[in-house]
Amino acid sequence: MTRDVAAADRPLQRPAPWGPAALLLILAGLAAVIVWQTWAGLDHIDRMMGERSRTLYRMVATEVRNVARYGAARLERLDEVLGEIAAGGDVEGVSLTRVAGGVALARGVFPDPLPDLEVDGRTHVLDGEALLLAGPTTIVTQGCGGCATCGAGGADVAGEPHCPAAASTMLDGDYVVLLAIDARPYLALRRGVWLQALAAVVLLLGLAGGLLAYRAQLRRAARMGEALAVAGERARALERLGRVAAGLAHEIKNPVGSLRGFAQLLAERAGAGSQEAEYARLMVAELDGITRRIDRLRDYARPAPPRFAPARPNDRIRRIAALLEPDLAARRLRLALDLPPDPGPEANLDEERFRDLVVNLLINAIEASPEGGTVTVRLTALDGDRLALEVEDQGPGIPPEERERVLRPFHSTKPGGMGLGLAVAQQAVEDHGGRLELGAAPGGGARVRAEWPRRGAGGE
Repeated sequence: MTRDVAAADRPLQRPAPWGPAALLLILAGLAAVIVWQTWAGLDHIDRMMGERSRTLYRMVATEVRNVARYGAARLERLDEVLGEIAAGGDVEGVSLTRVAGGVALARGVFPDPLPDLEVDGRTHVLDGEALLLAGPTTIVTQGCGGCATCGAGGADVAGEPHCPAAASTMLDGDYVVLLAIDARPYLALRRGVWLQALAAVVLLLGLAGGLLAYRAQLRRAARMGEALAVAGERARALERLGRVAAGLAHEIKNPVGSLRGFAQLLAERAGAGSQEAEYARLMVAELDGITRRIDRLRDYARPAPPRFAPARPNDRIRRIAALLEPDLAARRLRLALDLPPDPGPEANLDEERFRDLVVNLLINAIEASPEGGTVTVRLTALDGDRLALEVEDQGPGIPPEERERVLRPFHSTKPGGMGLGLAVAQQAVEDHGGRLELGAAPGGGARVRAEWPRRGAGGE
């Protein structure tokens, strides 16, 4: 469809807010910082647990070796020492088990069942609220300590055991020390790290929401600025138009009307089928076009508010289609009316403005359609007590980048066009509280859709 396009078009300037890529980069960077801080905190706590468990293991292993090496009643003393260890500090349980069997001492509390542990004195395992670590130790006794004649292992100088106590406290051998350490302080620290991470995530989400809201606000501000610029341009155009509309209507339309009357008289006096009659008919058609353009100019500049009255859009559309039959016949076009069953929906309409809407949409479609084509007019009753009028042609269509500019007044791609057709139609539907949308027809060409409430602007 040939459309009214800006003759002196200046693109509206929009602010250039940061795009989605920059937003994602910011959020990804903040998320990476949160992940790194959380990992670093948990790793630090894990290293603290490991270092603490290894330190306690070394202390307990040293204490066990020292107690078992010297003094009488070593086994009983060793059991007491294990109880002292389990009763104080961070240790909840301690056990000493001889690898070869025979000695197994345990004090305190252990998880049940025990998990598999590496007996290396380095690898700790967190089981519930207990931190477990197992490691090896070796006990070498240095005599029973009961008499001056006892040698190593509680034997006399001849090598024969003579001390019953020494025989009962033979503790030499390899052992496994198992520690159960209270892990609650470390678990509290871990929970603190996770809570900090959660708080950071909440803040990050809040920041993301704020950035998205700010970006949306920038876009709304850009659209509002664009709308204000378009409205200002339209207001300036209307101001210019108002100054010349009255003069043009008076100075041009009256002489044009007289010329049209003379042309009709010449056509009647000329012989049927003669060249003079054809010329006269062409003059009438051109003068009608001039009159139509003057009417568009006058109607677009009129300041009167709309006056709504109940009407049937079906009837009005059929009357206007009948008036435009000569234009359709001149281009050998077919008009397809797709209207609701009669009498059709009722709506509050401003008679003149609704006529402006239908006439201008049909004229644009007729001028855009190739000879022998079809112009389709479709009226639909929508949910929500609204009506939609669609006019489709089979012309070249409107490029998407042009659909905003073609609605501006005084912009035209047609030679000699005034650039008011679609601008008048848009003003008419806006006066009814609706909007005008431009798109593509299914079979090519353009589709212009007007949608407005049945009860008129403001729900009257």
